[in-house]
Amino acid sequence: MYSESSILSLVDRIGFGDYQLINIDDSNIRGASGRLFSFYHKLITVNNLYETVEEVNMRDNDFNSYLTQLKTDSVKAILADIFNKNRLYQTEVDYSDIIINQPELFDDAIGYSLAISGIQQMISTTRINSTVRKAEGAYQAMKIELEGLKVDGIVRSVGIKSDLKKSIRNTSDIIFPDHIIVDSKQVW
Repeated sequence: MYSESSILSLVDRIGFGDYQLINIDDSNIRGASGRLFSFYHKLITVNNLYETVEEVNMRDNDFNSYLTQLKTDSVKAILADIFNKNRLYQTEVDYSDIIINQPELFDDAIGYSLAISGIQQMISTTRINSTVRKAEGAYQAMKIELEGLKVDGIVRSVGIKSDLKKSIRNTSDIIFPDHIIVDSKQVW
């Protein structure tokens, strides 16, 4: 288990950067880690997200709430993958201190998770504008960015979904190290 405050401690780890056309809250511009979501994928910018969100001309405060919700959803998703789905997870143990004291362990997983959500938004939006037309024109390339590409069983491109799985596995390995147990007879 982990507390709501530990979840909230991760929400503002990564920022989106600034955008001149609407007022973005500081908590969405800058992240405590110093990283931006565009580090995880160059398409994850405030402009691209604003242009592909379902509501046309979304008000500043609504869009800021939307960005915060994207971050919160990503944090909750990766925490569930790292903790709840791990075979060594113990429901009676409180993992909040690990989350709060070592937030950098979760940065990559949060970044890749939100990047995936952002690209999926760009692919599936019902909006019609130049940003969406560009995304529709690059649909295959965006799917490869997400899923990767295998040709005849050979990996040609690794997608960001693979990067997300790797970052979750790396964090899980640090929090839940597998103890090697040798179970054999004495050989000498």
